[in-house]
Amino acid sequence: MSQRFHYGPWLAAAFVAATGLVAWKYYPRDAAPAPATATAPAAAVAPVLDPAPTAVPDAYPIDAVPVLPDAPATPLPPLDQSDAEAMAALAAAAGGADLGPFLRLEFLLPRLVATIDALPRSTVTQNVYAARPVAGTLGVATRDGGTWLDPANEARYRAAVALFEAVDSRQLVSAYVRFYPLLQQAYRDLGVPDRQFNDRLVEVIDHLLAAPTPPGPLALVPVPDKPRWAFADPTLEAASVGHKAMIRLGPEQAARVKAKLRELRTLLAGQRPAA
Repeated sequence: MSQRFHYGPWLAAAFVAATGLVAWKYYPRDAAPAPATATAPAAAVAPVLDPAPTAVPDAYPIDAVPVLPDAPATPLPPLDQSDAEAMAALAAAAGGADLGPFLRLEFLLPRLVATIDALPRSTVTQNVYAARPVAGTLGVATRDGGTWLDPANEARYRAAVALFEAVDSRQLVSAYVRFYPLLQQAYRDLGVPDRQFNDRLVEVIDHLLAAPTPPGPLALVPVPDKPRWAFADPTLEAASVGHKAMIRLGPEQAARVKAKLRELRTLLAGQRPAA
């Protein structure tokens, strides 16, 4: 568990909705080996060929995602020139807030998608983080000969949680639909050519919503030969990047983030939220 917490592992799950990407291959998947080709014996009739594989239907079609009636329909910028326009769309959805202190402005868009795709995994390459590290160091407390995660540490994330809650979900998702062709192309560049990014995004949000809320206090242990702490509970330490991020927010802030994620999931799944 690093001493520095990144906003990206949970904040990007919403901010990605307004982004496009540069063609970076952060997580290339190894292609499945081609099956061995047997030599067919000579025959008087042509062999019967297997039918073409049937495409897996989209679980959450992007065409079903509701958008605002006045959502802009201007042409998209090229992927390698989309940072400024994507940042403007994010800032607009956040009520004009300055996102510079929270997000890395260089190659913002590819980092956002790469971060989201990595949230259910146990590790993520540092250079894909879309967010700037939170200021300060991890708050720890020593008691009874042990070291614990200090609940006061949760205050470090207060501003980011408040900003996340303030995002206009309908406006954000409308921008997401507009930028979706770029998002889908970027997702293909990550090595997933036959799946829709919207399906992956909903899947990742579901993963974050399933993050546990362990009872405190949370014991920490030093990592040998490294300036960092790890959860003493091996189950927590083995948790995914996204689950660890939610745990470190603290129960109250994690509940607020989950409430916003549920709101976004409703829209991304093609449903209109209740009035």
